[in-house]
Amino acid sequence: MTEPVIDMAIWRERIAALQSSEVTATVLVQCGLLWLQPGLVGLRNEIDQAVMNAQLRRGAGLTVDRVILHNLPVVSSAAARPASVDRAFDEWHHRLSATSLLLCASERPAPRIHRLILNGDQSSAPIPDMVEVLDNGDWTDHQRAGLALDIIHTVGATTPLTGYDMDLDGPFGDADPSIYM
Repeated sequence: MTEPVIDMAIWRERIAALQSSEVTATVLVQCGLLWLQPGLVGLRNEIDQAVMNAQLRRGAGLTVDRVILHNLPVVSSAAARPASVDRAFDEWHHRLSATSLLLCASERPAPRIHRLILNGDQSSAPIPDMVEVLDNGDWTDHQRAGLALDIIHTVGATTPLTGYDMDLDGPFGDADPSIYM
C-alpha cells in the first residue's frame, strides 16, 4: 500500500492561517510514515515552527490539537523499515515534547499532542493526514475535522505527549542521587 501524497500548498496555506484572529482552533493529523522520510523534514519543521509561533503570539486565542503516532506500525521481516525512520520518529517526539515544555514555561498554552496508539496488526493509522482550521466558526472540512476529534475523544485511542516524556536528568541523574539534595 502506497502512502498518499501530501499537498504542501494546502498545509502551508492552513498553517499560515493560524496567525489570523478569525481562526480559533486547528486539528493536525500527521500519522503517515511519509512525515518521517528525509524529503519531508523541511515541511515538518516548518509546520512545527509555525504552530509554536502561532501559540506564542496568540496564546489562549488558539486551540491546537495535534495527532501523531504513539508507536510505529509493526512491519514484517520481509519489509524492514529503514533505521532512519525510527530515528526521525524519536527525534520528532523529543522535539515536540521540548516545545511543550518551552510553551508551558512561557505561560502560553501548548498544543495538545495526542499520540495515536496503533494495534499490533495495524500497518497504518485509521485516519488520514490532515490540517483543518476552525475559521469564523466553520471547519475547512467538517467531516475530516470530526473524524480527528472523534479519535481524540475515544478513550484508549490516544495518549498525550507532554514535557514529562523528556528526560531532563542529564547524564549524571541516575549515577549520583545527591544532585537532588
